[in-house]
Amino acid sequence: MRTRLREEFAQGGRIPGEVELANQFGVSRGTVRQALSMLEREGAILRRQGDGTYANHYVLRIAARVENAYEFMELIRETGFDAELEVVGIEWAEATEDEADRLKVEAGDLLLVVSKVFCADGSPAIYCVDKLPTSLILESYEADELANPIFDFMERRCHIRVDYMLSQIVPRVAVAEIAERLELEPGTPGLEFVETSYSDANEPVLVSNIFYSDSLIRFAVFRKKV
Repeated sequence: MRTRLREEFAQGGRIPGEVELANQFGVSRGTVRQALSMLEREGAILRRQGDGTYANHYVLRIAARVENAYEFMELIRETGFDAELEVVGIEWAEATEDEADRLKVEAGDLLLVVSKVFCADGSPAIYCVDKLPTSLILESYEADELANPIFDFMERRCHIRVDYMLSQIVPRVAVAEIAERLELEPGTPGLEFVETSYSDANEPVLVSNIFYSDSLIRFAVFRKKV
C-alpha cells in the first residue's frame, strides 16, 4: 500500500475508503485498517475528522527513512539509482569481546564475516560487514549464496528469521578501509550503523557495521509532536 501511495498520490490527495481499498487489494477491512494505522504513525497519511484520509505528499517524498529496515538493493532503487552488489570479502574471525557481548557468545568463538559493497549507478554507496556465529549455520552452503541478502541466507541455512534490528547511528569519518571500499578521500564524513539483529525468538543472531556514503544515501525521520 505504501508503494501505491507513493506512485499514485505523489502530489497528495484523498485516498479511497476502507471498503474500496479492501476490495482493490483483496483483503479484509481489518487488514486495511491495520495498514492505515501504521501509515498514519509513519506520517504517510493524514486522517481528517469528518472529511476522510489524505496522502501526505511531504512524507511520501522521503526515499530513505532511518526507522525502516531496508534491503540495501531496494534502498538504492528507492533513492532513484540502479543498484549493484559486489561481495568483497568472505572470511572467518574470532569474536571480539564487544561482538561476543552483543551476540551472547564467548569471546574467541568463530564468526563468518561477509563484506559487501552496494553501488548506486556504479558508484559505491554502502559498505556492509556482517558477522554471523558459525554455530548458527546448520547446513552446508556454497560461497555464491552469500551474494544474496544475509537474512535470506540465514533463513535457508540457519533456519533463523530475523525479526528486528537495534542500531546505533554513529557519525564516522572514512578510515583507510572504508575510504577504499567507498572510493572516498580518507577523513570524509559519513554515517555508520552499528547494528544487532534479533531473531523472532528474541535472540541476538547477527552483528553488522554499515557505512553509508553521505553523497548518495541520506536518511530522514518523521517526528510527531506529542
